[in-house]
Amino acid sequence: MRRLPRRVGRVLLALLAVLLMAAAGLALVAYLPAGDDRPHPFNQDRNAVWLEHRWLERAHTEEEIAALVRELRGRGVRYAYPHVIPFDRGGRLPPHDREQMRRFLAVARREAPELQVLPWVGGLRVGWRRQKHGSIELGDLGQRQRIVAECRGLIDEGFHGIHLNVEPVGDGNVEFLSLLRSLRTAIGEQATLSISAIRPGPIALPVAPNFLWTPGYYARVGAVADQVVVMAYDTAIPTPAAYTRYVGWGSRRASVALRGSSRHARLLMGVPTYDETGLMHRGDVETPAGSLRGIVQGLRGGAGDGTFEGVALYAHWTTDEKEWATYDRLWRGR
Repeated sequence: MRRLPRRVGRVLLALLAVLLMAAAGLALVAYLPAGDDRPHPFNQDRNAVWLEHRWLERAHTEEEIAALVRELRGRGVRYAYPHVIPFDRGGRLPPHDREQMRRFLAVARREAPELQVLPWVGGLRVGWRRQKHGSIELGDLGQRQRIVAECRGLIDEGFHGIHLNVEPVGDGNVEFLSLLRSLRTAIGEQATLSISAIRPGPIALPVAPNFLWTPGYYARVGAVADQVVVMAYDTAIPTPAAYTRYVGWGSRRASVALRGSSRHARLLMGVPTYDETGLMHRGDVETPAGSLRGIVQGLRGGAGDGTFEGVALYAHWTTDEKEWATYDRLWRGR
């Protein structure tokens, strides 16, 4: 058997050393404990929570609504996003209970005047999943105009603003920006324009443009919206430590990106409290504790100055008492 030339052997050894170092680095990122659970100043009780659609679409007594509102106030929630039926293909909201909307708003104003109620509207984009056909076609100008008109009608009912959740929106999508600009004009400067944002990433992914938003797109969105709520979950990250590190990086990067926008939109980081396990989300990886520790770690050193506002729990109907206790301890210092 012929021996390899000495120079080739050295190259192979060097390559092997690099591969071993890379593997060790990945192992550290994936498994070395991460996050920060020390006391911190970041909570100002300006947090948010997504609510299920029944609160605006099914009749509830004033006592039931008051109990919910008092609970939210006691948990440091400033923004409530109750779901409204998604827009249909015509850009209209299907029939829903306007009387219940008015009842909910009246009780909320009485029990917690500081609580902002922003109806959660939007829907799935057409064609992004074969098994879910979707109803939103951002390239349809007529549909966008009707969506804007429906949102203006919700503002006229007395809501404090709109929380728009269209999924998924690819990085750099200009039709989505056009929809935001039209909404900004229609609802007025006094109303809050809030959006659900795709998770941040350092670069665009040509093979998966809907998976990440780059800092540049965050800045463009932040130039129009008042509030950007990052859906920092469904990442497909395989280990808790790696997920916590990602949330820390994302909190810092999104906050810095919004600081550079002309409007200085406020940032809220989404915290998952649902337990379903699948390809994109594993309940034992994307946990409230890991998410909150990552957010605190990412905000250390002033990254959130001027832009960061709070966290947003997804969702109220999946958050149990143990998870509320984790939120109180790690985020609110209680």
